[in-house]
Amino acid sequence: MAIEGLDRGPLALLPSGQGACYLIEERKPDLAYRLFELLRATRRVQGLVVTRQYPARVREAHGLQDVRVLWLSHTPGTDHQNPTALGSLAKAVVQFVEDAGGEAVVLVDGLEFLGVNNGFLQTLMFVEHVSEFVMQKQAVVLLPVNPEALDEKELALLERNIEVLPGEAIRTDLERSEVARLLDTY
Repeated sequence: MAIEGLDRGPLALLPSGQGACYLIEERKPDLAYRLFELLRATRRVQGLVVTRQYPARVREAHGLQDVRVLWLSHTPGTDHQNPTALGSLAKAVVQFVEDAGGEAVVLVDGLEFLGVNNGFLQTLMFVEHVSEFVMQKQAVVLLPVNPEALDEKELALLERNIEVLPGEAIRTDLERSEVARLLDTY
């Protein structure tokens, strides 16, 4: 199932457009990072990545040299975020979006890790809080998640409260969009 309206740019990949959180169900967050970069490049918005992966590796692997990366880590440091401090993480996301005037895209790669450290219900409350905020500010939040890492009930609760982007449809539309951008440069 391809998402209609690809010719309107990357926001056409997002059924609800701006002002929403999107759940991207995939084993590894490759599609989420590709969509994050496409949104940043075409909308010229600021980006924030929250991840369990080491920031230098994330920047290198995805070409995110000019993106702020918050590392979900129990080790204190600059741009390190304690994964058990969901309130502090929510404040960091809110502050980033506010500082960008709503012109922002946030990728939270590590939802499963947050669930392990805080319990699923606390993590769901964090997601809902961030979702309510970005609706008001017209920002976009991408939440890649491995559906196999959650039980059926947890996944159903996430899917009920967040717009789901089907992985294969996004992959197809991203590839078409990337090819179209390449052809436009010739």
